[in-house]
Amino acid sequence: MNQIKSIGRVQSKFKEAASPEEMRKEESTIIIDSKYEDGLYKIEDNDYLQVIFSFHLSEGYELIAPRRHGKERGVFACRSPRRPSSIGVTTVELLERDGRKLRVKGLDAIDGTPVIDIKPYANVMDTPE
Repeated sequence: MNQIKSIGRVQSKFKEAASPEEMRKEESTIIIDSKYEDGLYKIEDNDYLQVIFSFHLSEGYELIAPRRHGKERGVFACRSPRRPSSIGVTTVELLERDGRKLRVKGLDAIDGTPVIDIKPYANVMDTPE
């Protein structure tokens, strides 16, 4: 298996976790490492992106536990940051590209979060049939 690498970092006003609803109302910036900048070619042709990132400060997990809204669920039946692989994914609106900086709205990741990958949101592939 290939080792997962960070391609950039999140720049956000949130220095610690807040409610996802609150975080998704705000803008943030994804700064791509310079060696991956060419991979952003034509990304601005997309209105929405899927951002895959690491819950780098999350520790441990429980397979079954009460979740944010009090209901007990399995870790794979919720969006908790406390996961066996500590991977998050969020669909964001791309507001602007400035070189290797992507200004987005809707990202529920804190300042300094490592970004693992970015993919364009595509209705044909991402909307259930």
